[in-house]
Amino acid sequence: MSFKELKPLPLAFLAVLALPLHAAELPPLNSPATNETYPGKFVWADLFTADRAAAEKFYTGVFNWTATEVERATPSGTHSYVILSNDGRPIAGIAVRPKKLKDEARGRWVGYISVADVPATLAAATAQGGKIIFPSKDLPQRGTQAIFADPEGALVGVIHSSSGDPGEYIPGAGDWVWAEHFARDPAAAQRFDHAVLAYETSPDDRIKTPNTFLLSSGGYARGSIAPLPAKAGAHPAWLLFVRVTDIQAAIAQVTALGGEIRVKPRQIEPTTWLAVVRDPVGSAIGLIQLDEQAGAPAAASPGGQP
Repeated sequence: MSFKELKPLPLAFLAVLALPLHAAELPPLNSPATNETYPGKFVWADLFTADRAAAEKFYTGVFNWTATEVERATPSGTHSYVILSNDGRPIAGIAVRPKKLKDEARGRWVGYISVADVPATLAAATAQGGKIIFPSKDLPQRGTQAIFADPEGALVGVIHSSSGDPGEYIPGAGDWVWAEHFARDPAAAQRFDHAVLAYETSPDDRIKTPNTFLLSSGGYARGSIAPLPAKAGAHPAWLLFVRVTDIQAAIAQVTALGGEIRVKPRQIEPTTWLAVVRDPVGSAIGLIQLDEQAGAPAAASPGGQP
């Protein structure tokens, strides 16, 4: 696929994270609250874009997510944030950036990984050559979160939920199911992800592509690292995947709602199909269909590069 749409974003693109929100505006990640945390699990994601309406229409149509808008008046005007929920469970948000920024239609997903201690994770990231994009911030009902970039510039968020993490259930339709970290130097990315995010890493022996690694924690495969294609305009990034029931039907919805197919649906394992699309605001996202009902976290691995 082309990774031109994954080019680095200006810091101002993410400025909405700095906006203080009322306690009632952000729902907890887990309800009812528990003391259970699952470091290494992707538990949230934010889509940053200037075209909230197009993004909202696309994702509610393709994944059957529901959208709830929250707003806060600030000296510079009213700022919006949209909560996306799957079957009543908040799983993502749409953060609206100022339209005055260049390339305002372009979007970017940033996933958040559960960690035990956000400040300690940021300290580890900087010690390993990473750069803090947004420092540790406490959000009412939500917990502590931050965003940093690894030495190659790939953005990722971390969060310690004040209500605990969603349980270790097999991802259902509309849930986050996988994340692929595309890197120029997969071996260096493996060392970084292990040192900073505490992932257990191992070569993905199922994949013929060299320098492909699995990322695991708590006995679950969470994602993988793959070589970045040597193409002009390609930039390191994390690509998030959502589980769908029928990948062909989901692809039909993608095109009907103005998205583009970047990687056509393909079977990668006997029970697993994968596709990569770009939404109308320019952000890439992956789709996975799983027919296997047991062992889904391991079976979900896309393996290799789209």
